[in-house]
Amino acid sequence: MKAGELLAQLDASNLQDGKVDQEIRVQNADAAAVSSRENLEVIRNQAQSDIDKAELDLKFAGEDLKNYKEGDYPNQVKEHEASVNLAQEELQRAQDTLHWSTILYQEKYLSESELKADQLAVNKSQLDLELAQSRLQLLKDYTYTRTLDERESDVKQAQMALERTKRKSAADVVQAEANAKATGRS
Repeated sequence: MKAGELLAQLDASNLQDGKVDQEIRVQNADAAAVSSRENLEVIRNQAQSDIDKAELDLKFAGEDLKNYKEGDYPNQVKEHEASVNLAQEELQRAQDTLHWSTILYQEKYLSESELKADQLAVNKSQLDLELAQSRLQLLKDYTYTRTLDERESDVKQAQMALERTKRKSAADVVQAEANAKATGRS
């Protein structure tokens, strides 16, 4: 053996392949870490958005309840009471007309068909009054209670939905944080 003569040659291809493999693993781990951090931010953003929407739904449900109790219902009562009053006035007017028509008919100044038309007008006015009174009573006895119960239920449901959304959002954020930490260590 002479000086400078090659005694043995080591095969470095396995080491080179291993090095390339390790570089790919590092790049994949870095990409996974970036992806986890971005996913965490997306989940935090979505969680806040979901909570904001649930809070808005609760606010609107509360406003709808208040609006019905303080606005819609009192206005509906006034409208129905006005209909009842108008029907009472129309009935009174029809009764007055019938009274004078009866006198005129007895004195032969009015025909029987004109008298019957006035009697029909009284009957129609009486039915209109009963219908208006019935609608007012229905509003007070049934519609108000049902609509109020629905609006109150909407508020309760919105409160529970908000609570569920907050809990789910918190759990999603915690899970995403754990995933980001685990990926960041790889």
